[in-house]
Amino acid sequence: MRAVRPGRRSSPWVLFLALGVASVLTGCSSDDPDEGNPRPDAGTSADGGTGSDAGGTPDAGPTGSDGGSSMPDGGPRPLPPFTWGSGPETGSISGDVWTPGRDSTGLVNQASWALVPKGRWIEVAGTPLTTLDAEVKAALPGFRDLGSQGIAGVINAYSGIALDAPRARWWAFGGGHADSSNNGLYRFDMARMRWSIEQLPDNSANWTNVPWGISYSGYPPAEAYAKSHPDSDVYSDEFFDPDRPAASTRNPTARHTYNGLVYNPDLDEVATGVRRMWRYSLKTRTWTRHNPFNTPGASYDGSKGYGGAAGWTFWDEVRGRYMFGPTENYNYSQWWSFGPEDTSWKWEVVTPPAWHFAQMARVGRVLVSFPAPGHEEPHVQMPRLITYDLDTTKWNDIPLQSDLVRARCYTEYFEGMVFAHVPPLNRYIAAFRYDRDGDGSFEYRTYEVDAEARTLREAPQWEAGAFGGWHDLVKNRFFYQATHDALVYVRKGEENLRVFRLP
Repeated sequence: MRAVRPGRRSSPWVLFLALGVASVLTGCSSDDPDEGNPRPDAGTSADGGTGSDAGGTPDAGPTGSDGGSSMPDGGPRPLPPFTWGSGPETGSISGDVWTPGRDSTGLVNQASWALVPKGRWIEVAGTPLTTLDAEVKAALPGFRDLGSQGIAGVINAYSGIALDAPRARWWAFGGGHADSSNNGLYRFDMARMRWSIEQLPDNSANWTNVPWGISYSGYPPAEAYAKSHPDSDVYSDEFFDPDRPAASTRNPTARHTYNGLVYNPDLDEVATGVRRMWRYSLKTRTWTRHNPFNTPGASYDGSKGYGGAAGWTFWDEVRGRYMFGPTENYNYSQWWSFGPEDTSWKWEVVTPPAWHFAQMARVGRVLVSFPAPGHEEPHVQMPRLITYDLDTTKWNDIPLQSDLVRARCYTEYFEGMVFAHVPPLNRYIAAFRYDRDGDGSFEYRTYEVDAEARTLREAPQWEAGAFGGWHDLVKNRFFYQATHDALVYVRKGEENLRVFRLP
């Protein structure tokens, strides 16, 4: 892996990831990503702009958030590393379901994790996101989710997660369209194997007499205001409402986040570039919005890119910039970047033009993408990996040898690519639809990719145990977690977390 450039410190996330990277990818070059402190009232700002009347957020976990409260002197509180409990309780295993044993502080005991079988998928009891539904409703009298899926839709609706791998935790923020109007931010901590509320959603009881359409991704009063005030920074993807002060929190609306949610360890924030640039500070408990290329809200429509309605978000700790890329929905727009220090915007050249319907992993300073077989251009070899070096800004093509037949590849609209890097094995696990038997079923099949040998081989061993099948919209909710030496699969919001300890 390439060393970090002098003059810029390496973030904890990159140091953690570097430990697991076994080799540098090579390819054909071409010229052409505590018991917690009390929380202050949450709010929103736009580059230092308007505040908010949004309420504070109670923490559902026994130790509160471990990610950003301030010290009494105003300085940042150091983020603790991942920690096992040391108590004797081991919990239990029943079939392929594990009930964790915890110590007196709520941490999962290391002795309990040792009980989990290796080499197969195991469900973790009590871990659906939907376990928080009653707590949200108790905290917000009159709240109801207007979408068809409820709180499960925060995950199920085309959304991924923001992973803090060194501390084995991640955040979910999603929903949108007709699936869920819940715009809360939710955190899962593997140290406790439980979900908690990072920020409560806006209370739908305040959206009285609002003529919603079929989508809860845009708030009609904000959209109307933006059109009548074209020079303002108001846009439809926020709760702005001059006629309903209680609803005018200026928090972001729910939305499909795709692969566009990321945790930034250097700034201790969760960010997304879907539609506008939104950043949630875990220190101040506030959202900050940024209009792409400083365009007025009324002028921003996503037509020129900016990640549009789908995209990737990565934090480049060397350049100190967020990278955003459209890789789904046939979005051919160029990539773009944002620098939070100087609030600057730049267009970026990251990928070949046709890079949609792909899934991507970051390995050190390299972005590695696997386009869904059947969606490449007819003139290229399939399957293949496409890599992008964040330092040299060059992309490479890595053709893979396999027994796939192009005529049996799924060529319809497909956002269900699965692709994750497993550093201890120096392999990638991929899954996609393929008509192996020639009967037109196009079922999901699981494969291993060896980038050094340049091979793709079917690998059904990764489906053993309480697997449940690949969810069509898993996005980046399937990944390797080094603290547990295990694969993690956040399949659906109403289902238990799944873990697969490596043999």
